[in-house]
Amino acid sequence: MKRKFIVLLSIVIVLSLALTGTASATKPEAKEAGPLTPGQAQVFAQNVRINVVFIGYDAADINMADYKSWLPATYTPIVRYPAFYGIEGRDMGLKYNFNYKYIFKSAAFNNKFFTFLKFKGTDRGLNFYQQAYNDQVNNIMNVTAPVLWIDAPTVENWLNKNLGFSANSYTIVFINWYDRPDFRFHVYTKTDESDPDTGYNFGLARGSRKMMAWGGSNSRLWFYDLSAGPEAWAGSYNVDDADLDGDSVADYRLPAIWEYDAAGYRDPAELGGDLGLVTRFVAIDMLFTGSPLYDPMATTPSVNGRKITHVNMMEDDPASNGTSWMNTAMVTEEFKAMQPYYVWSTQMTDVNPIDAGAKKAFRIFAGLSSANDCWNAYGTPFAQLFCYFDTNYDKYIPPYRTRDYVFPIHAFNTTAAKLGGQYGLLGFADDNWIDGTPSYVFEFGAAEYRALGYGFTDTAIHEGGHHFGFSHPHDGYDAEYDIDFGASGPLYFAQSGDESHTVMSYMNLTSEFGRFNMDNLGRWEFAGYMNWSNELYAALAAHPNFASVAGYVSSADDYATAAMASYDGWFYTKAAGYAKMAYWQLSKAAAILGVPTPDAAQPVAPSVVNPNVPREGDPIRFPDN
Repeated sequence: MKRKFIVLLSIVIVLSLALTGTASATKPEAKEAGPLTPGQAQVFAQNVRINVVFIGYDAADINMADYKSWLPATYTPIVRYPAFYGIEGRDMGLKYNFNYKYIFKSAAFNNKFFTFLKFKGTDRGLNFYQQAYNDQVNNIMNVTAPVLWIDAPTVENWLNKNLGFSANSYTIVFINWYDRPDFRFHVYTKTDESDPDTGYNFGLARGSRKMMAWGGSNSRLWFYDLSAGPEAWAGSYNVDDADLDGDSVADYRLPAIWEYDAAGYRDPAELGGDLGLVTRFVAIDMLFTGSPLYDPMATTPSVNGRKITHVNMMEDDPASNGTSWMNTAMVTEEFKAMQPYYVWSTQMTDVNPIDAGAKKAFRIFAGLSSANDCWNAYGTPFAQLFCYFDTNYDKYIPPYRTRDYVFPIHAFNTTAAKLGGQYGLLGFADDNWIDGTPSYVFEFGAAEYRALGYGFTDTAIHEGGHHFGFSHPHDGYDAEYDIDFGASGPLYFAQSGDESHTVMSYMNLTSEFGRFNMDNLGRWEFAGYMNWSNELYAALAAHPNFASVAGYVSSADDYATAAMASYDGWFYTKAAGYAKMAYWQLSKAAAILGVPTPDAAQPVAPSVVNPNVPREGDPIRFPDN
């Protein structure tokens, strides 16, 4: 690397990962034609083109040497959470090799684009954070009304259509309107979705949801506009204070474009490097080609099994009923859209009122009771919910078929007072506190939360996304630096990753998993199933009765061929579905021959609890705005 960037980070989004052990097997001497390689773990390398587009910038504005110095050549995803335990997660079997195309758009294109922005924008007044910027001591100019509100998905769609790049590539668009005579102060908005339980429209009502970036709705494009805002999420509104999040570390953020000035917040010579940072740590590491917190292969059903979400609603507030604020049909709908190659179901039990055991565990977790209990073995009351519900699993989760994967959610409909020291926490997706295997989701609701706009449904979908593998779009892993990072300190600007189409964001602008989510998950499961198939194929071929299951093996090869073609064509969800079917065909053969399957293998876990793994849940961000 041409530059050193020292980052100490620990962000835990409370997700973890199951290590899937692999059984050794003798490699067969020969196999029928097909993409599977019995007994060999494959690395599915893929060339990934990234288009870097500058709109409104002149080539002289950007030091391209500085910009390019930040760009990675490759990315090898890892399973993130086991690393906190000092464990190497399952080899993902993926590697991305990047090639970059740089384009400065013409004056004619720029005119067309900025005319489009003016036409699509709606005049509004200054929002809270633009006024806060004006109130700074060190700002070099003031934002003036009227301010254009511009629908972000509409801009994404226009750019995707008019730039005309292949769908088999990713695109990052850097926008600068400020240097033009037709410049208008503006922000980007998304106001077409409200919270499914409360009807609260975060995008419309809150100044903190006025943005300067967006992407991933229906395209593989993300745009980033330093001439928008200033905005709250990545801190461009504040040019006075070094530390925005109160951790006593200076927070690196990119200011509005006019603050790149000799008299402003940032030296103009730093612009190229700053845009390189955004490309690397936000667009590539977190959006385009990210790493999972959990291994998605840890949450797969067996052959013909379903994925079942079971919600236990713990009624801890006699004045309300939590089931009124949980839409189980929508939970199923969003998970099914995420992985359409599985059969999904959501069930809910109303524990009304909350039983004594769960109440005690919740009070300990909330800091309202100092009673000794199972948490003592883990060294923190934060473990109490896990250890109580793990010990009493059968009391709360009814029996399902062994081939199903059951995903338990324990939801607490409570009050602000009963949340105690955990007030402000919406939920977290926990692990098993030993090796990072996913365990349970815990989420919290109260009248006070609903007054702020939060029901249970979106939190269930968000935390479920963690459970099945997704990180937030504001934390991730950088492969070449080998660092796991969050949006704080020298990487505070990574908060801007939340300005993208995904329920995994903290912005509450959609209940859906976006294009970037779907691409990453499809690749993760495609490679996982293909390598499970390679392992199982070898074990089958070593069996003396291998010939008796030849029909299943041939069918598996056909599905694997379709999976490989879909992967090469960037149809990643289809690739995962076909790869799953290949593995299921081999699993049927294994059942006939009595051969164990990789999905039944147990992870190798340490024998003692690691007290040094950081723990944190998903809080309400900007609760006052």
